[in-house]
Amino acid sequence: MSGERRASGLIRVPFVRRCLLEFADAPASTAFLVNINVLGGYLAMDQQPVLGWKLTCRFGVPDSEHEVVVNGVVAWLNPKQQHPVHSLPPGFGIKFEALSPEARLRIERIVEDHVARHPEAR
Repeated sequence: MSGERRASGLIRVPFVRRCLLEFADAPASTAFLVNINVLGGYLAMDQQPVLGWKLTCRFGVPDSEHEVVVNGVVAWLNPKQQHPVHSLPPGFGIKFEALSPEARLRIERIVEDHVARHPEAR
């Protein structure tokens, strides 16, 4: 796979981290970020937000004491169901909006590190 495909966001890599969510329309809460790319991520959380809600997500990355802060919108919901979507736990997808250059670089590094360790992901 080319760097262009990775940079375009076509790969979503596993990345499990506790994160803090700050919603514009609800109290702050925590969730687990399950996978990520430069376009967005999936957050595991039993309590479902409202589709279209704006949020800020804060999470740590390996080898850095600084957290990554991304703004986004709830793009899709995956409520608890008998047959989970792609075996994902209940939660929701977030579409990132206007990533800062620093956040984009850190997320690109996460993707590149995953691909380097798992060449079959190409």
